[in-house]
Amino acid sequence: HSAWAAAQVGWTPPNSMPADAAHLFHACESGKGWEECRHYCTHNASFDAQAEPLKDIKTMHGYAEWMKGIAVVAMPGSSYELNAHSFDPETRTATFFGTFRGTHTGHLHGFPDPTHKSMETQYVYSMHVNVQGKVNGITKVWHSAWAAAQVGWTPPSSVPAYAEHLFHACESGKGWRECSRYCTHDAAFSAQAEPLKGISTVYAYTEWMK
Repeated sequence: HSAWAAAQVGWTPPNSMPADAAHLFHACESGKGWEECRHYCTHNASFDAQAEPLKDIKTMHGYAEWMKGIAVVAMPGSSYELNAHSFDPETRTATFFGTFRGTHTGHLHGFPDPTHKSMETQYVYSMHVNVQGKVNGITKVWHSAWAAAQVGWTPPSSVPAYAEHLFHACESGKGWRECSRYCTHDAAFSAQAEPLKGISTVYAYTEWMK
């Protein structure tokens, strides 16, 4: 790792941004996916975010593929801007403040149909860099609800988009094939009604409604 070696002998400032952290930021935001991002982090690099769409993603691998879906499939032609960045050599933490822009025109599994609305959302990455210069952990700080409201996925202070889509899909007899996009695979169902007494899952109910 030339940048790390150069810093050791004083050829580059010790608090300059590690090259792999910067490469990872740009590869991730441009939707290159894990195939490209894996070159800049450890194979088991962790991921964390207190944001609803990302709550089940725990690895950089998973997040890189999620971002690829958003940037390339759901929002083709999306762009991003690096507003600021810094590196703390004592904690080996690289920080990136960015803005992502895109318009929802593509179909992506697990998301509503294209709304043709645009988002402009700000976020911060905190990346931990190991002694080899590779990123081994990343935390994202992001107001996901605000971003989702911009593109019409969840209207602010209103019914969550997934719930509304599930209602209409179920009532129009679309069955589980369509309804599965808007709920968990094991979503429960209950009703105090004789014809439904043996149905305990949304899967079964949507097929019954169909």
